[in-house]
Amino acid sequence: MSANNNTNNKLIVERREKVMVLVTKGLKGYQIAQQLNIDPSTVSRDIQYLSKESNNALNSLAKETLPFMYQSSIEGIRSILKESWKIYNNEEKDLELTWSHRLKALEITKSCYESMFKLVSEGPSLVYMKALEERVEKISSAFANEDENR
Repeated sequence: MSANNNTNNKLIVERREKVMVLVTKGLKGYQIAQQLNIDPSTVSRDIQYLSKESNNALNSLAKETLPFMYQSSIEGIRSILKESWKIYNNEEKDLELTWSHRLKALEITKSCYESMFKLVSEGPSLVYMKALEERVEKISSAFANEDENR
């Protein structure tokens, strides 16, 4: 029985992969059903499952990866700023460095400060909004469960 379940699960995974490919190609549910020779309701369930899985993966990625990416971005911007200021100040006494190079370094510096400001001002808000969404989802689930128990 276990081998049969593994075979069925493998077939379902393969079918869902095919459905995903066809969805990304822009086909509608009924077209996918025709092409794969399966019932449209199966396609609909597969799309719902894939959407839910994508949402879960995205939420997980945001929770686990976003703080690291946020910090890495800030550190990367700081490194670029340091190098831009070195170029502007011509700390290495490069005789081939022109005013054009120095002005470009200032332009990069300005862009870095704008990016840093955007990260610092918007980053925490995004994290806070995600936490609020999770709280609302938990409360909604609790109410739904309470209604079912009545």
